[in-house]
Amino acid sequence: MSGTVYLHCKGYKYKCQIHREKGRIFFKTPYALKDEIKSMQGARWDPDAKMWSATDSQRNNFQLEYLLGNDPYKNYDKELMPYHSTRPLYQHQIEMIQYIITYKRVLLACEMGLGKTLAMIESLENVKPKKAWYVGPRAGVRAVTRELEKWNSEVSPEMMTYEGLNKIMLNWQGGEAPDFVIFDECSKIKNPTAKRSQSAKHLADSVRKEHDGYIVGMSGTPAPRAPTDWWHQVECLCPGFIREGDVAKFKKGLCKIEFRDSITGGEYPHMVTWWNDENKCAICGEYHLATQDDSLSEMEEMIKYDHEFKKSINEVDRLHKRLKGIVLVQFKRDCLGLPEKVYDEIKIKPSLSMVRGAQIIKKTSDRAITALSLLRELSDGFQYVQVEIGTSTCPNCNGSKEMVVLDPVDKNLQGPTDSEIEYEEKIMPCDKCNGTGTVPLYEQQSKEIGTPKDEALIEILDEHDDIGRLVVWGGFTATIDRLIGVIHKFGWITLRVDGRGYSGVAPTGEILDANELLDAMDASHPDYQILRDKFPKVCFVGQPGAGGMALTLHASPTAVFYSNDFNGESRMQAEDRIHRAGMTGGAKIIDLICLATDKLVLENLKQKKSLQSITLGELDVL
Repeated sequence: MSGTVYLHCKGYKYKCQIHREKGRIFFKTPYALKDEIKSMQGARWDPDAKMWSATDSQRNNFQLEYLLGNDPYKNYDKELMPYHSTRPLYQHQIEMIQYIITYKRVLLACEMGLGKTLAMIESLENVKPKKAWYVGPRAGVRAVTRELEKWNSEVSPEMMTYEGLNKIMLNWQGGEAPDFVIFDECSKIKNPTAKRSQSAKHLADSVRKEHDGYIVGMSGTPAPRAPTDWWHQVECLCPGFIREGDVAKFKKGLCKIEFRDSITGGEYPHMVTWWNDENKCAICGEYHLATQDDSLSEMEEMIKYDHEFKKSINEVDRLHKRLKGIVLVQFKRDCLGLPEKVYDEIKIKPSLSMVRGAQIIKKTSDRAITALSLLRELSDGFQYVQVEIGTSTCPNCNGSKEMVVLDPVDKNLQGPTDSEIEYEEKIMPCDKCNGTGTVPLYEQQSKEIGTPKDEALIEILDEHDDIGRLVVWGGFTATIDRLIGVIHKFGWITLRVDGRGYSGVAPTGEILDANELLDAMDASHPDYQILRDKFPKVCFVGQPGAGGMALTLHASPTAVFYSNDFNGESRMQAEDRIHRAGMTGGAKIIDLICLATDKLVLENLKQKKSLQSITLGELDVL
C-alpha cells in the first residue's frame, strides 16, 4: 500500500504520503505523527529526503493498519467459542481452551498449578494439527511427557527443550513449520538478543506465514525480572501488538531514564525508577516528602526538590490493560479457592566466628559482587575454595617447556623507527610454566564451616516428622550437598534436584527411583497412600533454577528457603510447587535469615514479584 492516505491519531485524521523502497516504508507526514512513526521498528530520519522511514516488516504493517483505522486488534475482540469436554475440567481451564481455539495466538499468564498442561492437551485434541511442537525447559519436557501419558492424549506433539530448538533452527530452511507450537515457560524467550528467543521468533514467524497457525505461550511467571520482559514474548505471538518497535522504546515509556556521565567520557542511560506508582513525581521520579509527611510545608518541599510535585501515571499498571486479549491472566485465589500462602521469616543470630568472617570478607574483597557471593556462601555454612588436584600440559608451550621470543638486534632503539628494527628469534624458558612444561590443575571444592541455619532446619524437620514430607530450597550446589548430609542424619530420604539432575538417596546410601519419589511428593497421585507407606519420610532438596518448574510437591505443606539466588522467576516458580490444586492443607513459605545478605536477596526478589503482579493487574501488592 503506497500513495496518499489518511492516518488516524488521537481523534484526528492527517494526510500522509507513503511509498515503499528497498525494504523500508517512507512517510511524508505532518509533525503531529512524528511520535507514531518514531515508535516503529527501525525508524530513522532521512535529512536529505526530509522524511521518516521504518522497516517494512510485519509488525510495522500491523501498526500502520491501526493508524489507517482498520483495527488489526479486532481478532482479540471476538466472542469466545463455546467448548465442552468429556474430561473433568475446571471452568478456568475451559476458558484457557476457549482463548486458544478462538484467538489462536495467546499467552496464558496463569498461576502455577491451574492446569495449563491439561488445557493445552485439550486444545491440541480439538484443533487436531498436522504437526505440533512443544518447546519448554528440561523439567517441563519431563513433566508434560508424563501428563500426556496420564491423560491418554490423542495428539503427541514433538517434544524439545529450548536448546533443542536452537539446533533445529540453526539450519532451518522453511516450508516445514508445525501448525501448532507451544512455548511453555515462555519467559525463557523474554530476552530479544538471546539465541533461544531469536529461534522462537523465527519459528513463530514461520508458523504464521506457512499455516496461519496456532502459537501458544504459557507461563506462571511471565515477567519475572522487569515489566519489559513482556515485549518479546508478545512479539513472538503477534508482532506489532505492542506499539513500540523495540524493547528499548518500550522500556522508555515504562520508567524514568536519565543520561549520566561514564568513566570513559561518554554518557549512558540510567534507569531511575519504574512508573509503577502515581505518588511518584513525574519530574524527578521520587516520592516527595509531602506525600509522606503532611506537616512539611509546600515551600520546604520546593526548596528540597527545586520543583513542584507533579503526579505521574502508573504506566506499569496500564500495561496490563494494553495486553488485554492476547494475554489471559488467572489467579489461584479466583479459580481454585486455595488458601493464601503464608510467609514467615526465621531470623537466626549468627555465631561470633561468622560475624568475624563476614567482617574479614568485607575488608578484603575488592569488588562488592565478590563480597556478596562470599557472604552468601558464609551464611550457608561453607566457602568455595580452589584446590590443586594435579597438573596439566602447559597451554602456552604445549609441554615443550620453551617459547620463541623476538629480540631486537639493535639494542639502541633511539635510532631507527620501530618498523626499521631488526629482530632475531631466541629460545627462552616458557614464562607461564617456568620451563616445567606443566601447570597446576585446580578444582572448585567447598569447605564446610558450619552455620546456625542448620539448627533451625533441624527444628523444622522435627515439626514435620509426622507429616513425613518437606521441601527445602538452596541457592548453591554446595548448599544442596550440605543439606542432604544434615537431613540424612535424621532418617529422611532425600530427593535431590539440581544442575546435576535427579537423584533419590536413602539415609543408608541406597539409590532410589527418583520418579517414584516424585510421585510420593504428589498428594493427588493415585498411588500416593501406597508410596507414603513405602517412603514414610521424604525431603525434596533442590535448587530453584533446576527444580522450580513443572513439579507437583504439594504433599508437603511447607517450603523452606534455606537460601536464595537473585532469579525472581525461579523463586516464584519454586514457591508454587506446594501451592496447587489437591493440596491437603495450607502452604507455608519459610525463609531462613542469618546474615544481612539473606535479607538483601529476599527484598530484591520481593520487588521483582511486585512489579510482575502490577503488570498482571494486581494493585494491592504494594
